[in-house]
Parts: sequence; structure tokens; C-alpha cells
Amino acid sequence: MALRRMRSNRDRWRAALLVAALAVVGCKRTPEETSSPAAGTGPAAGGEVVATYQGGQLTSGQVSQELERLPAPSRAYLAAPDRKRQFVENMVMNDLLLAEGKKAGLDRDPDIDRQVADLRKRLVVQRVMRQYQTPPTISDEQVRAYYDQNVALYSTTQIRASHILVKDEDTAKQILAEVKATPEKFADLAREKSTDSSTARKGGDLGTFGQGRMVPEFERAAFSLHPGEVSDVVKTQYGYHIIMVSERKDGEPKPFDQVKEQIRATLRNQGLQQRVQEHFDALKKEASLKINEDALARLAVPGPGAVTPPTTQPAKPAAP
Repeated sequence: MALRRMRSNRDRWRAALLVAALAVVGCKRTPEETSSPAAGTGPAAGGEVVATYQGGQLTSGQVSQELERLPAPSRAYLAAPDRKRQFVENMVMNDLLLAEGKKAGLDRDPDIDRQVADLRKRLVVQRVMRQYQTPPTISDEQVRAYYDQNVALYSTTQIRASHILVKDEDTAKQILAEVKATPEKFADLAREKSTDSSTARKGGDLGTFGQGRMVPEFERAAFSLHPGEVSDVVKTQYGYHIIMVSERKDGEPKPFDQVKEQIRATLRNQGLQQRVQEHFDALKKEASLKINEDALARLAVPGPGAVTPPTTQPAKPAAP
């Protein structure tokens, strides 16, 4: 019985891998390679003929190209002769299914055309974004200056804080006025109005934390507060925060040598984000971008049953 279970698990793993391999072949081969069953006869796809079938052939070069696109563990698994044979058969099957689809007119399906166009657009945007992903060089002098100006950010101090997060500054200012008028209602306001759902149900409570857990703008404001104090409106890439500190345990500043590489990484990320944002702003200005606020307000967002994932977004650090 145990042997049967082992074989069953192995067969399921083999089937899953082969399906994945077939998906790689279907997704990763270029339009030129998949335009006809006999495609791929250029120098890069040359070599011995591994398989022939009606209307086409498959060379060792073509198979090698597809194998190289797989992750290393999958390539190691496919080294066995029977698995390698199945991989080759799947490549042929991919072309045969493509030919079948063309006969049915699926290659002219408007929905497929739309998905291909969307994928092409995202790939182009990703390629353009690569040129903005090189972080700036940060000198030792810049690192030291930042440390000297922000010693409080690099200590063993621990605080317990709560926050209210909203998307626009006007709403944040209104909430701040309410908090200042009745600080004891901070938790109630967080439950009612904070867009950070994970902390809103806890009255905005973030728990106890030290340096390096939150984004710099948030930390700078939070660690400047004493118990019972409330911050002004704090802007981060996540929106607008109102922060209240309930507990504070002061510690000692960390030595510069202990935190200098952490600071360097922070300054690199800040410089990179600033460079990207400046470029985005310049593009919008050049394009004379104007948003019709009335039309935007009337624009309905699809309900949960019809959600389409957003397209390209710059990477962001973890939210507080």
C-alpha cells in the first residue's frame, strides 16, 4: 500500500511537471517559432532532428532552447530518458494543438488578440522601467550625514503606536481635527475610517516595534512622539496617516558602524524612488495630463466578482 501511494504521488508530480513544461512551451515560444509546426530552422534552433511529424520536425536546438527556460530543478527532473521523451512529445503536441486551433479560427479570436496586446504592452513597460532600476551611488559622507541628522531613528528605542490611514489629505486633516478634539476616540475613529483593514479592527493598533519596521517617513514621525501625543498628518506612499503613541521605552543609539549599510540601503531606495517619481511627473507634464474629476467621481469600480488585477506597478516596501 505504501509503495502504491509513493507511485501515486510520483505520478501526480510527473503529470504536474509535464503540464507545467507544456505551459512553458506554449507561453514562452515566440510568435515566429509557433507560427507553423515546422518553424524554428534557424541556426539557434538547429542540430539533429529529434522528432518528425506531419508538416514539421523538431530539432535538438529547439528542445534545448525550451529546456533552458525551465527552472533548474525541472531540468534535473527531465534528465531521465522517459521524462525527456515526454517533454519532446509535449512540444510536438503543442504545435499540433496550435494547428488545430488555427483550423478552428481561434488564432483570430478577438479576446486572444486583446490578451496578446495587453501582454505586449506590459512587457514593453517592464523593459522601459529597467533603465530606471539602477540605484544611485551613496557616499560614506552622505551616510554619515544622514546618521548624524537622524540618530533617534537608529536606537534600541521601542514604541507602541496606533495609526489611522486614509487616501487623501483633506480627509486626514478632518480626522486629525476630530482626534485632537477628543483623543480618547482615536480607536473608534480608526475602526470607522482607517483604510488599513488589518489594524482598523484593532483600533489602529500596530503593536510594539523598534526601528526599521516601518517606512522612513512614518518612523520619523512616530519615534518623535511621546506617550499620549498625536502626530500631524504624515504622508507616505500608502496614503496619509495620523499616528498616536501610547507607550515608549527609550534605548541607546546604535553605533554608526552597526547601521551604516542599513542607512546606505535606505538612501539608495529613496534616491531610486525619487528618480522614478521625477520621471513619471515629467512624462505627465509633457503629455499635458488632465483628469476630469467629475467624470472620475462618476466612474464605477466593478464589484468583487469582476475584479481585474491592476497592471504594472513600481515595487513598494512593506506597509506599516
